Amino acid sequence: MAGWSTLRRSPPLKDTNERQNKMAKTNRNTVKRIAVFIAAWGKVAPDAVFAGMTLTEFKTAVADPVTIRRDITEMERQLKAKLAERSDADAAAETVLELVINSVRGTPGFGADSQAYRAFGYVRKSDRKSGLTRKAKNSADANAA
Repeated sequence: MAGWSTLRRSPPLKDTNERQNKMAKTNRNTVKRIAVFIAAWGKVAPDAVFAGMTLTEFKTAVADPVTIRRDITEMERQLKAKLAERSDADAAAETVLELVINSVRGTPGFGADSQAYRAFGYVRKSDRKSGLTRKAKNSADANAA
């Protein structure tokens, strides 16, 4: 069986990123090829009919890839704007959440040891451990003594 080089096929793609990069180049080439065809057709034979189409009909037939890419670019811009908007809204919400939990801590009858404090997802003061830790003696040292 002949190797890939004798069959004139490209080698198998190694990973997903390489595969995606290869596909992206092909897609960009489509738009470039459309531009080349339009320029060449318009320069060499503007009145000729190829594949049953005039140059104007050809431009209409191949307009979708360019239009769709323009739409995608606009949607990506809108997505970036929405992500920034979400980030600002999250920051504002965090400020309100902090105000509420501080109010729970400071309201008589509630505080940092209340069930409400725990319900908001915080650890009550009485549930916290003291923080004191004693280092365990090494078992070899205990056997030696």
